[in-house]
Amino acid sequence: MKKVITSLFILTTIVGLTISPVAAEDISSLNEKLNELESEKSNIDEESGSISSEAEEAEENIAENEAEQGEVTSEIDTINADLEATQSKLASKESEISTTNEEISSTETEIEETEEEIIQLNEEIEILEERIAEREKLLKNRLRAIQQNGGDISYLEVLMGAQDFGDFLNRATAVTKIMDQDQSIMEAHQADKEDMQTKKVAVEDKKAQLEDDKANLEDKKANLVVQKQDLESIQATLDSQMAEKETLMVDLEDKHSELEEYTMTLAEQQQTLNDQASIIANAMKEAESKKQELQQLAEEKAKEEAAAAAENNSNSSGGGGSSSSTPAPSTGNSNAAFIMPASGTHTSPYGYRSFNGGGMHYGLDIANGVGTPIKAAASGVVTRANYSSSFGNVVYIYHPDLNLTTVYAHLSSIGVSLRQNVSQGSTIGGMGNTGNSFGSHLHFEVHNGGWSYHGAINPSPYLP
Repeated sequence: MKKVITSLFILTTIVGLTISPVAAEDISSLNEKLNELESEKSNIDEESGSISSEAEEAEENIAENEAEQGEVTSEIDTINADLEATQSKLASKESEISTTNEEISSTETEIEETEEEIIQLNEEIEILEERIAEREKLLKNRLRAIQQNGGDISYLEVLMGAQDFGDFLNRATAVTKIMDQDQSIMEAHQADKEDMQTKKVAVEDKKAQLEDDKANLEDKKANLVVQKQDLESIQATLDSQMAEKETLMVDLEDKHSELEEYTMTLAEQQQTLNDQASIIANAMKEAESKKQELQQLAEEKAKEEAAAAAENNSNSSGGGGSSSSTPAPSTGNSNAAFIMPASGTHTSPYGYRSFNGGGMHYGLDIANGVGTPIKAAASGVVTRANYSSSFGNVVYIYHPDLNLTTVYAHLSSIGVSLRQNVSQGSTIGGMGNTGNSFGSHLHFEVHNGGWSYHGAINPSPYLP
């Protein structure tokens, strides 16, 4: 029984009339309603075609973007390969640099040791020079003494001048010692001179080697500086290229995400428009059926009235009969007021606002606690009841008698479903903070006819 009553309610709501014996103006009103529905369906079909075209274009842009990503990815792979090779080269060079640094350190140690050896040799040469000078002084004094005593000493005369054999032995021993001592002195003197000369040559050689080592060391250091600069330059170039490619890839990914989000938004719009078109098409069928029913009732009523008139004419003898006329049914106001969809504080009206970067605000915001009941502003049929990335949990209701659509966004919960018929004042969900929202509130929109993207009108004239 409830379903029958509901169906009758929808039927009467769609056509905006009550079932009663009808006049010609009732059918005319119904024709106007059919024309409105047909026009609205045409508008929705046109917008749906436009969205389909935009969706195809977005898909093409995504395909192009993915192709660009593939190209950039290939370029990045090449750069990565070059970077890997350069890093390997860099590691090899760093190893060479490390080896060269060790060689430099070793050479510096050798230079220090050579300098210490030169210092040691010079000290030894100074000692030899002093010893040779003292010995030469001793020899000069000896020669001077010999010269003062008459020239050369004859060791034979010394021996022959012995007084006895014992004295001879003593003299022979003394002569031998003197001769051995003189020989040792001369040999030591000559050895010191040769050693000093050898050390002087060694010092000169080491000084020359030291200069060569120092020059070689400076060359290695200079070469290392150049190598490090070259490698740093190569590394900086590759780092710059890699950063550029990564930036490009990030830009492409961001663009891809935006295109995907845009495509998803278009898909949501397309689905909403499709549902609206289907619901309006059903309304048109019901209105057409009602029109035929009204025409049939009108024809039957006309026949009954004609028969009654004929019978009255035959039975009357000139007496004036009273005529009665059926008053035309009252037509509803096309701008019938809505009820307020929720209780709370009106925080943001329809129109431009500077909040959140500025821009047009296409509805009325009513703030209250999460779960505050959201009511249907007028009777109608649900054309959308799901989640949106921007509106969060959202419900659209089309009101055929008014040819208006209302939107209820950011709900914490949804209490109705697609194509469900709702009565004015029935609860359709709870207030919330879902989607692109800042705090618990209801975003309420009104659209002339079916819903369309950014097609909202000021809801204030329709609210109490």
